[in-house]
Amino acid sequence: MMKNERREKIVKVFRENGSVVRTKTLRDHKITSRDLEELIVKGDVVKVKTGYYALNETMKKLTDFELVYQIIPNGVISVFSAASVYELSTVNPMAVSVTIPSDRIKPILPDYPLIELFYVSQKNLSLGVVDFHVNDKVIPIYNRERTVCDFFKYSARVDNELALEVLKNYMAGNKKNLPLLFDYAVKLRVKKFIKPYVEALL
Repeated sequence: MMKNERREKIVKVFRENGSVVRTKTLRDHKITSRDLEELIVKGDVVKVKTGYYALNETMKKLTDFELVYQIIPNGVISVFSAASVYELSTVNPMAVSVTIPSDRIKPILPDYPLIELFYVSQKNLSLGVVDFHVNDKVIPIYNRERTVCDFFKYSARVDNELALEVLKNYMAGNKKNLPLLFDYAVKLRVKKFIKPYVEALL
């Protein structure tokens, strides 16, 4: 049975090392797998995925975006999730869309939240990334123009009618930047698909 002093020491380690803490960090603080197992059984700690743990009280406060960023720090919120943030689609995504470099090993995903991965070359990963503020965290997300292009880039996984809905809503808004949209479209090789629709909607 863990003493209360030991429990408080472990809880302090969690609070001082971010929302989600890796096993290596815990080991560096002499926290054993037995300690974790006992705290999980008591409901104090949650196993987010293999090698990642968080305090239960912290998990309850984190949004899905914050949790995903802790688990996949090199990823960018994208496609369906970005479209939802910008209100470019009426679809409520069941999973958090995250784009990661195609040359990286696929990360082990947690049971929750559901995460849908998209892949892109390293050179295009940062194209259109902006800061999205959630509580006190800054999370990378693609801007409107990149989001529109991605719906055409991943056409094999995205319904064509949904891609058109996103583009129509973008064109109807007052925050559109067509030169930037076409710049991204060229770099992502989707200009020939987007341009005719844009011209028809002008």
